[in-house]
Amino acid sequence: MKRFKVRVIAAALALSAFAFTTGFARAAEYAAGTAGYLKSATYYSDDWVINFWNSESKNMDAELAQIAEDGFNSIILVIPWREFQPGTNPITYNTYPWDKLDRVMEAAAAQNLSVMLRVGYTWDYYGRDNVLNRFQALLYDENVRLAWLDYVKLLYERTSAHENFCGGFLTWEDFWNFTSSAANFGKGAYSREMAAKVGYTDYLRERYSLEELGELYKTSFSSYDALYLPEWDSPARAVFYEFYNHFLNQLLAESQEVFPDLSMEVRLDGDPVTQTDGSVKGYMHSDTFACENASYSSTMYSIPMGQANHHERITAAQAVDMAPWMLGNIHNYNNGKGLYIDQFLFTDNTVGFEYNAQLLDEEKPIYLEAIVPVLKNMSMGYGIWTYRDYGDNKLYNAQFALGDKGWTLTGSGRVEERGGSMAAVLPTGASMSQKLGSRSGNTGSKGYVRFKVSSEGNSDVTVRLGNMSKSVNVTGERTVDLEFAAPSFSTLTIENRGAEVWLDDISVYTFVTRGELYEMDGKPGPCLEAVRQMNQALGTP
Repeated sequence: MKRFKVRVIAAALALSAFAFTTGFARAAEYAAGTAGYLKSATYYSDDWVINFWNSESKNMDAELAQIAEDGFNSIILVIPWREFQPGTNPITYNTYPWDKLDRVMEAAAAQNLSVMLRVGYTWDYYGRDNVLNRFQALLYDENVRLAWLDYVKLLYERTSAHENFCGGFLTWEDFWNFTSSAANFGKGAYSREMAAKVGYTDYLRERYSLEELGELYKTSFSSYDALYLPEWDSPARAVFYEFYNHFLNQLLAESQEVFPDLSMEVRLDGDPVTQTDGSVKGYMHSDTFACENASYSSTMYSIPMGQANHHERITAAQAVDMAPWMLGNIHNYNNGKGLYIDQFLFTDNTVGFEYNAQLLDEEKPIYLEAIVPVLKNMSMGYGIWTYRDYGDNKLYNAQFALGDKGWTLTGSGRVEERGGSMAAVLPTGASMSQKLGSRSGNTGSKGYVRFKVSSEGNSDVTVRLGNMSKSVNVTGERTVDLEFAAPSFSTLTIENRGAEVWLDDISVYTFVTRGELYEMDGKPGPCLEAVRQMNQALGTP
């Protein structure tokens, strides 16, 4: 541990000249405690992370200025693998998001904001293929693995050329979908085939006897070739998680060769694993906590961690008391490295997790004040995921940054620049539509459509969401908000009758994720002032 500390401090000193000349610091310096405390807001402008990279973000400068004014000294950019690198064999790159990345880096630097990168985000709207296939292929396809490393290398080269580049991290959750699907492969030939293909069979062959595995699987094996991927309720899930953590560590180590000091958000909560006696025990992923050669570990930390999670509403004191124990679990296994809490979740309204423990509303400001000493003592920085409330917008190219890409326009409908921003133009009788495909899955119980529209005359605009429709009269400029009772739809269509209309910033959503700092329309949320005070207490820079 002492030897590692020397290496970290030496690395930080080597970067000190860089920090002195630019005013910005790298993650290793924050990890060594020589650069203050890192305070980050995830930036996705006025939409959300899934379609941020195909949007205009025309208010970027003002938005970043507000982030800095709120006491943050950095932003987190979420970088979807497929949208930046659509093709893996042959490798192809998508120009617009890379150009926008440079634009964001420069705009952030102008506000004295450093940039952290979440590398390899799963979700985007760029392709129609199943994006999970490429993540699974990392386990066995050399071409996909090489494409991944090319993407990571280019990302580092592109961003580290900017003075405000700080660092980057993978996250366990972006690579975790295979662990769920593998549990449903059964015990037959396909599961055995996949076990061999992804390297699980060979991993166990090198580390466990057939007798040991037989005890975990509750069956006997005549050879390792008979092994299959274990189901959810199998005690063998423990060795499967061990294997998958090994894969993540390998992928991180290879990625660090082209992206120096790349870290990983490690999973702090355990996975329930049935034991051979029928009891259930949490499997801790502590073998990933050191994050290979990174100078720091990263994690997500939320209120429910360590709690009973039976719909309880807890006090600030209860939540603060739990934090040192949970965060201490990482420090016990990460060789004395720094800790970056890239997602610090003091509130969460995710559908399907209503049973999780939550802070009482009146206790949230108290918690944000009381947690400061814990954060100072146990972390090098923190990040907010939901800086601005966002709807799960189903639309690709919703702000027409890419012209009419993704849209079907009829009747002389077109996309043009207006006042420095791209917008759709619909003369009378014209329409525009977008097929949503698999994006149309609903999270909430209703569907919502929001857009900006203007007309120099009198126009009747009809919005169809699947087989539902509503009409609005437009004179002048306004923002339209429509609510649909049943969010079951595959296509959005907007038609115009009357004077020519301009439409922009279109959103179709079924759920709003709330972070309680800023609402969707930019109005201050109930916890904004408490977060500002927390940032001030955490100090500068």
